[in-house]
Amino acid sequence: MQATMQAAVATSIPSERLAVTRVPRPVPETDQDVVLRVHACGICGTDLHVLAGHSYRPETPFVLGHEPVGVVVEAGAGAREWLGRRATITLFTGEGSCAACRAGDERLCPDLVSITGVLGVWGGYADYLRVRAGQLVEVPQSLSWEDASSLVDGGATAANSVRVALGRDPRRVLVLGAGPIGHLCAELLRVHGVPVQAVEPNPLRRQALRDLGHDVVASVEEAAAPVDAVIDCTGVPAVMAPGLDALNPHGTYLLAGYARVPEVDFAVVARKEADIRGIRSGRREDLESIIALAAAEKIRLPQTARWRLSQANDALDALRAQRVPGKAVIVPDSVWKDEVA
Repeated sequence: MQATMQAAVATSIPSERLAVTRVPRPVPETDQDVVLRVHACGICGTDLHVLAGHSYRPETPFVLGHEPVGVVVEAGAGAREWLGRRATITLFTGEGSCAACRAGDERLCPDLVSITGVLGVWGGYADYLRVRAGQLVEVPQSLSWEDASSLVDGGATAANSVRVALGRDPRRVLVLGAGPIGHLCAELLRVHGVPVQAVEPNPLRRQALRDLGHDVVASVEEAAAPVDAVIDCTGVPAVMAPGLDALNPHGTYLLAGYARVPEVDFAVVARKEADIRGIRSGRREDLESIIALAAAEKIRLPQTARWRLSQANDALDALRAQRVPGKAVIVPDSVWKDEVA
């Protein structure tokens, strides 16, 4: 067993480049730790925001990547039942005693300890990853590694968003942004029989969703309003005002993408008695449910584009240039070689 592994490391933040280098290979430190051999790791927009210095500020050096999937190859004494199993992870570790943690919803802990691959614990832009066994979620054999990686955070976020929207019994929903999260929101709404329209200015992403039969327009102004719910997956401040305008009275505006909006006319919110609801990733149940739907081929997943771990900077550049219609995925070089062989 090698003592080191390949990883793409953020050596400073803000920075646009990762250093592809060798770092110590993780091993279990407690009886509840497991080590995952990473087979694929999705790149999330949050990764770009972190690197740009506009989001979380992990201490550097740091390994990003919060959408890993792989096989458990080592386990502490209390987690050996996971050895050899395909798995992905929930991201959040809370301090354990607050109401959210006691309810099993650590992502809402006010004193969050870590977010794997984002803050505090190294992530999946590497050959191996150490996590708590309690974070693991099984991945069925019927899902490819790349498809599974598109569901980890993006899928949980989409499932959470749609679950909340459906709780309002909407007759029509508008999805802003047709990246991986918006794509999955549209597919989940289709499965539930709810009419949905998406807005996406990027022609590659717009066409990818149209090819699946979805109604997609280029701007909010072109959208067919009014609607009962808006799911904003963009993180773009400029879409919020027209998005709120598109709501029916008592409508719901769901913020699945983060943005700092300098001015919001809350008179519109008051006059419509509208709700604005934040979405932070998803519960374990959200992740499990969308994995099950994907494994059963009930939903159609975003196209995936693969890069070797050693090409991580090329993948980030492609996303920044908006050249990826679906999900960008990093595959460790060692796994890539095994697949070719």
